[in-house]
Amino acid sequence: MRSSVLPFEPDDGEAVARSGVSGSHSKVLPFEPDDGEAVARSGVSGSHSKVLWQRPGLKFPTPFDTILFDVDGVLIRTIDSFHATDIATAEYVAGTLHGLDWGQHEGKPLFTHDDVLAFKQAGGYNNDWDMCYLLATLGTARLREWKGTSFAERSSEEWAAFSRAANVKGHGGIEWVREVTPATAQLPYDIIGDIYHEYYWGASEYRRWFGRSPRYLPDCPGFVNNEQMLFPPDFFTRLRKTGIRHMGMITGRVGPEVDSALERMEAYCGERWWDVVIPADICPKPDPRAIRLAIEGMGAGVGGGMYIGDTGDDLDVVLNYRATKQEDEPDMLAVMLVHEDEIALYQQRGADMIVVSVTELLE
Repeated sequence: MRSSVLPFEPDDGEAVARSGVSGSHSKVLPFEPDDGEAVARSGVSGSHSKVLWQRPGLKFPTPFDTILFDVDGVLIRTIDSFHATDIATAEYVAGTLHGLDWGQHEGKPLFTHDDVLAFKQAGGYNNDWDMCYLLATLGTARLREWKGTSFAERSSEEWAAFSRAANVKGHGGIEWVREVTPATAQLPYDIIGDIYHEYYWGASEYRRWFGRSPRYLPDCPGFVNNEQMLFPPDFFTRLRKTGIRHMGMITGRVGPEVDSALERMEAYCGERWWDVVIPADICPKPDPRAIRLAIEGMGAGVGGGMYIGDTGDDLDVVLNYRATKQEDEPDMLAVMLVHEDEIALYQQRGADMIVVSVTELLE
């Protein structure tokens, strides 16, 4: 049975409020960076904001007719759904399954959203099952196997730096987790996945999508209900009016997570605006085949364009595509939607442009 569509409203404090665009008078890329760059970085203000940063001398593909989107954090606000699920799953494993104490009864979290962000920047955890596995295993090892050692005292930022170094060498993500953490701290991957699903969906939606009752969290309301759209309903219609003929998504979601997001976006926009969707179980980022599959799925006539994402894997998928691009394949720009304190990081890593909202593509 397919899930009922959850009611979504755009987040008043985020993308829609920042856009300040006006119908058919808006223009798509190329952008000119805002003269008040420092002001823009500290808080974009209405229609005067454009991009936080654009690589000097950047040349746009000609023709520019294609945009590929990441979903989570770009089109849908998921900090209170997927990120919250990641943290809750780790705490359930460490506290409920293993009986460990980190001060949770005094309100101390095992991990924070900043910790999740650090590992998202490192790359290798675009699939939130993998993020849950990392946090649950690392949290357990710190409190039990590594207790009293320097490993337990390392910050998430330090661990994320090690993970990034491994990822650059081609063996990051869950492979790195299994290599560096004690085997006794590692639960079977499927158990982590089951707990993750139950926190994310909640009992009611879990029954609808999976046809069975939850095992671990029979009364959980579900973090999916916290998700909000980060664009106005006519956003993609207006993009087409600027000459963008091909649009699609490359996402770390899989299975029902994809179907649910697509249903909600279609209901919210009143149309199926996308030409193609590449989920992680077809081709995970940062594998450059994800971009090639998306281009192939759009059919003939793709000129060139951009991919916009918000994590290390999103940038790396474009950089990996470029490194292996054949002469007859379309050029793709790497656009990053990031927080103020991430700007320098993604400049150094090779981003072409940095924005704070997907709606800036219309400014």
